[in-house]
Amino acid sequence: MLALTCGNPLSWSQLISSFNPLDHVFTGVYDPGSDGSKTIGQIYQSVDLVGAQLHYLLPSGDKNTQDMAILLEGLIHQAGQWGAKHVIADLSVDSALFGSFRQTGFSVLAKQRVFRCETAWEPPKETINKWRIWTSKDVKAMRSLYDTLVPPVIQTVEPLTKRKMLGMVYYDQDGDLKAYADLVYGPIGAWVLPFVDPQTKEHPLDLLGQLILDLPDLNNRTVYLITRSYQPWLENALSSSSASPGPEQALMIRYLVLRQRVKTEFSFGTLESGNPEPTVPLTPIKNNQQ
Repeated sequence: MLALTCGNPLSWSQLISSFNPLDHVFTGVYDPGSDGSKTIGQIYQSVDLVGAQLHYLLPSGDKNTQDMAILLEGLIHQAGQWGAKHVIADLSVDSALFGSFRQTGFSVLAKQRVFRCETAWEPPKETINKWRIWTSKDVKAMRSLYDTLVPPVIQTVEPLTKRKMLGMVYYDQDGDLKAYADLVYGPIGAWVLPFVDPQTKEHPLDLLGQLILDLPDLNNRTVYLITRSYQPWLENALSSSSASPGPEQALMIRYLVLRQRVKTEFSFGTLESGNPEPTVPLTPIKNNQQ
């Protein structure tokens, strides 16, 4: 996300975007010593989120996978010092670093594809409603759609919105929310993650096309539409558009806390078994008829 919106990880625009005194940013360097071929990486945690994210990794000249694994362990340790509950990263599925991530305990959470939209987008063939910026009144409906589309295991990692800026919502002719989009803007690009109800009457490609037309304050930024594996209808729709698809990526995660089952303090036998407890007084319904 940071690379798409801010460019090269060592560019001035990205250095400025990472500067927030309340956020955590750590750049690690692993130097094996003899040949001087260093491995570099940066990890980041926003004050608003419980997890950390890998910003970038710069492999050594010989691309030593063991050196990368050592660097990853150091970055993970730093995230643990911050109190992060997990570390996430976006990695191409055919990346040579995949083995290093596996070695350090990362697993695949989901898959995604980035579509680059540079050319002018044609208006939808059929007239549909416009998207608008969301308000606090839309959050309840957004939460309902989010809970329906996003698997529970991903909900614990990725929130309803990254809260970088106000996103967009789409309501159909009946006044029902059918889609919303999380937005992150940077100096050179706009990162757009849409959530679209598969049962909406409008074609997904028309909805996404209208979304691009309605995005505010683009100022010549390149738009990047993100499709996730739990919404395959969006990738299928964009594959037939003028947008340029990027390589398939894996959303990797390394958990830093263990999940533990918690016993309930009280039992509710009546509700759990469906049978009334013997201490519950019962009166035949016929005796209470008027």
